[in-house]
Amino acid sequence: MTTTENATTTETTEADAEQAAAVVGGVDLTEALSGAVRKAVNAQVTAAAKEIAQGAVNDFLTEAVVATMRETALLEAEAAVNPDSAAALAAVAEEPEPEPEPEAEEEAKPEEESRKLHHARLDLFVEKYIAHTYRREVSRQGTEGKVRWCPQWWDHAEAVGRLDALWMAWEQMRLGEGSEMAAWWTQFADPLMAALLDPEGVFKYCSVSDGHRPSMKILPTVPAPAGWFQDGHAHDVDVEPGLTASGLYLPAPSTGRARVVVAIDEFGE
Repeated sequence: MTTTENATTTETTEADAEQAAAVVGGVDLTEALSGAVRKAVNAQVTAAAKEIAQGAVNDFLTEAVVATMRETALLEAEAAVNPDSAAALAAVAEEPEPEPEPEAEEEAKPEEESRKLHHARLDLFVEKYIAHTYRREVSRQGTEGKVRWCPQWWDHAEAVGRLDALWMAWEQMRLGEGSEMAAWWTQFADPLMAALLDPEGVFKYCSVSDGHRPSMKILPTVPAPAGWFQDGHAHDVDVEPGLTASGLYLPAPSTGRARVVVAIDEFGE
């Protein structure tokens, strides 16, 4: 019994000591510390929330948003200074835009369809259309003297230029309802492809069997005299009056209203 009583007395004494230590000057320190911790935590949370909010606002305030806010502020200032004028501006701003008439929309659709290309790129036009429809024997040996083709056509500037023009003409003329495609074949495809396949043309050193050979040299040129192309067009400089650089005699144009017929019998030397 004595041992149990001593232990109980010791525990009671320690609890009393802790309770006494928590109370100083009549103030409960445990409650005070808890309140201080809560205030500190709330302060940290508030500061973090301010930083997050500031970042979100900065991301939101783009130049367009700032311009809209500035315009709104100007309208509010106008409303405060001149209410009648501000009311008129607000009424104009609230008016809905007139809806397009159905006929106008229907008329715009054919134009949009006409701008849509059947072949999105030049290489697709050559591979999917020209190669299949404009067939010539270019692979058999011995045909190089009659017709020449380079599988690497896209590495020839002249070939790209001619085929691009052929492509654009095809895209436009395919939409015709009459003889447009017949004109495309006779006026565009035949002469342009004949020039490309000419054995003395741009593919002269290339062939299907031997492949691409970029041996064609550029045409030699000599710089034109100063002032020859003053406005973009050729003008003869320091030549005999009445003669051009080609030696062709061209009389000066008549300034009168009478009809003048000039007969050229020969070329100047």
